[in-house]
Amino acid sequence: MSISSSEVLDNTKNYSPDEEIEEINNNNEKDNIIMNPVISKLGGYEFFRNVLKSPKKTVAPMVDHTFLAFRMLCRKYGADMVYTPMFHSKNFATCKTYRRDYWSTCPEDRPLVVQFCGNEPEWVVKAAKYIEDHCDAIDLNLGCPQQIARRGNYGSFLLDKPHIILPIVRELHKNIKVPIFCKIRLLPSLDDTIKLALQLQEAGCQLLTIHGRTKEQKGHNSGIANWKAIRTIREKLSIPVIANGSVLQYEDIDKCLEETGADGIMAAEGILANPSFFSGLKVPIYQVAREFLDLTEIYKTHTHVTRSHIFKMLKDKFDVYSDLRETMGATHTNDGFRDIVTELETREKNNMPPVKILTNKQKRELKEKEKENNESEDLSLKKQKINDDEILNNNNNNSNNINNNINNNNNNNNNNNITPDKNENENENKNENGNEKKVLINNSN
Repeated sequence: MSISSSEVLDNTKNYSPDEEIEEINNNNEKDNIIMNPVISKLGGYEFFRNVLKSPKKTVAPMVDHTFLAFRMLCRKYGADMVYTPMFHSKNFATCKTYRRDYWSTCPEDRPLVVQFCGNEPEWVVKAAKYIEDHCDAIDLNLGCPQQIARRGNYGSFLLDKPHIILPIVRELHKNIKVPIFCKIRLLPSLDDTIKLALQLQEAGCQLLTIHGRTKEQKGHNSGIANWKAIRTIREKLSIPVIANGSVLQYEDIDKCLEETGADGIMAAEGILANPSFFSGLKVPIYQVAREFLDLTEIYKTHTHVTRSHIFKMLKDKFDVYSDLRETMGATHTNDGFRDIVTELETREKNNMPPVKILTNKQKRELKEKEKENNESEDLSLKKQKINDDEILNNNNNNSNNINNNINNNNNNNNNNNITPDKNENENENKNENGNEKKVLINNSN
């Protein structure tokens, strides 16, 4: 069974067959987890130095990416500590299929931190119980900024809800054998972020990872991480702090440590693009990609996960030979992936000309642009038609006015011709009558 990354995060989806839930509900030991007493364990700097060996370079938890094969690749190239992807605690606690498909480790996979998201202490503790003997720490995700986290009420959308966060940390600290870590983002107010960090420390958090961005800073709006804010928070705490954000290449590691004062750094995007960058070596990316494919055969990896890693490692190459990107999207075997890696390498070595094919995203953008242009043209044509109609109406009105003026002039002329004749007749009649009167008068005299 294959579960997509969106399903991994989806709090509303029910993965658990009824019999699995019943199995857990009938397990008194797990039902009574939260009633257990505090477990004695190392914490803080004692744990950081003696158990974790003061890790300087950490691989971030990344959904659909930091599975076992990739973790082992990163360890080969200098990663001191690696996180699993974020697991949804309730799904992990209630679904065997979910655990089987997404959880695996091996003795060499240490130090290992397993990350969970959730908003209910019971389910986070039950999930952690399944793997506490196979990892070095449990991390509570308080940094995911995606909308699915908003819908599920977890990740960075819990940062302003300490009444939900703190009980989870307390119960984990009391009931889990290994230390509890937290990973947060900055709140809009630095003072509020410091307050939350101190509350987490008091609740039992033994290591805090701080992503130097707010939850609104993501995607195209991510900007540069605020390392100075991380330093300010670090100075207020007595537990180890790992700085996250804007560590994209080897040279950024010491810069970040110096500016933040953190005990270590965490990388995400940079390590996806080049899993060997923690080593500081110039390892050919084609070699790294093949090594990753070798590891996916040793450690079972979903095809869509393998494909995603190869895409990210060879993105610049696929941008030049985009026909192979389409081929990659339709490939579902490691042999097929190897052939594509070899073809990319061959084309680059032989300086073959680029092959440009629009991506689906570019096709959508082009289609939207064409639609906008068509709508704009239609609007222009409509406006032009309206203008033409107005001009035609104006011309017709002018023509009618001219005709009316002509008719009026003709009428006036006709009236002028008739009036003199009438006057002449009237004058004549008057003259005749006048003469008649004169004649009569003369006769009377």
